[in-house]
Order: sequence, then C-alpha cells, then structure tokens
Amino acid sequence: MSSKLSKKDLKGPDAFQSTFERLTDYVSANKTRVAVVATALCLAVVVVLGVYFYWNYYSSSALKLYAKAQQNMIQKGDNKETNEENIIIFNDLIKKYPYSWSGRMALYHLGNIHYNNADFDDAVEAYKKFLSKTRKDNTGIKFLALTSLGYAYEAKKDYEKALQAFEEAMDTYNVGFEMMGLRNIARTYEALNNKEKALEYYKKALDKTTEPSSIIFIKKKISALS
Repeated sequence: MSSKLSKKDLKGPDAFQSTFERLTDYVSANKTRVAVVATALCLAVVVVLGVYFYWNYYSSSALKLYAKAQQNMIQKGDNKETNEENIIIFNDLIKKYPYSWSGRMALYHLGNIHYNNADFDDAVEAYKKFLSKTRKDNTGIKFLALTSLGYAYEAKKDYEKALQAFEEAMDTYNVGFEMMGLRNIARTYEALNNKEKALEYYKKALDKTTEPSSIIFIKKKISALS
C-alpha cells in the first residue's frame, strides 16, 4: 500500500510542473524572440536536408557517367574508338561535376588516355589538375598520378621535372610500390648522367625486390654503373 502524501507534498509543485510553468511564462513574455529562433532552426534544418539531397543527387549523377566510361572499357576494350568516347565522357564529368570523386578521377584517367596517345603536354596538364584536387591519400592513387606525371615528363625528355615528380611520389603512400618508385628515380638520375645517385637508388631498389627477373635487371644496372 502506498504511503500518504504529506501536507508539504500537496502544497509544493513537482519539478516538471514548475519547469513547464517557467517555460510557458518565458514564451509568453518573449513571443517575438522565440518565433525568430524557431524560424531560424526550421530554416537550418531545411538547408541541411537540401544540401544532403542535392549532394546525393550530384554524386550519383557523376558516378553514373563514370561507370559508363568504365563499362566502355570492359565491353569494347582499350582502343582508339573507346578512348575517343571516354575523352568526351571524362571532359563532361570534369565540367559538370568537378567537386565529385568521379570528376577528380576523370582527370587521372584523362591523363592516362593522353599519355597513351603520346599527347604528353595534355597528359601533364590532366595529371597536375588531378593532383591539385587530391590531398591525403592512403590508397596509392596519388603515388600513381605523380609517377604517371614523371613518365610524361620523361617522355618529353624533361628529366629534372621527371625526377621531381618521382621523388614527390616516394613521399606519398607507396606501400607495394617502393621498388617501382626507387627504380624510376635511379633511371632518371642515370638519364641525367649522375651515375653515383643512380647507383645509390638501384641498390635501394634491389633491397626492395623479390621478383627474379627484376633482381637480374637491377644487378646488371649496378654492375654497369659500378
């Protein structure tokens, strides 16, 4: 059986009632301020939801175009016709969706197409634009983009800039790519006729190499430069 309420309990309001009454009094006394705050909160919610749904639509639309280019490669193969189609798609992606992941990756793929077509100036421009939009990376894509940029400069016989790109690549996430990066630097120093540095980096590459044919190749380079 529950205990009886005392006279004190009956006379004193409970915490909820007291708080509710104070809140009601505040609202009554500050109707304009409350209305402004409530309107601002509603607008903030509407803006956040609008941004969310717009960004979702924006990213999805970009991804559809990107998937179309990838599908072209799978269905038609890597050939001139496919590349011409994909150049149009990638340029469309870059123009319409520059802030999406797909738009950024379009720059990288466009660089690859230009490089394979021996359009090295266009390749350099595409790779540099991709890199300007890429910050931290733990996938290796930045390493590959810098390496590709180095290859494009190498093809143009601009070995100083190629070396700079290869060295920058080694300062990014490069797990699994160390040997490739070291060999690129060694080869560039060799092209610059800096045999001492070339030998240094070929030796470093050898330490990272387990593939038999690569070991033989690097050892021959070391022997020739020693």
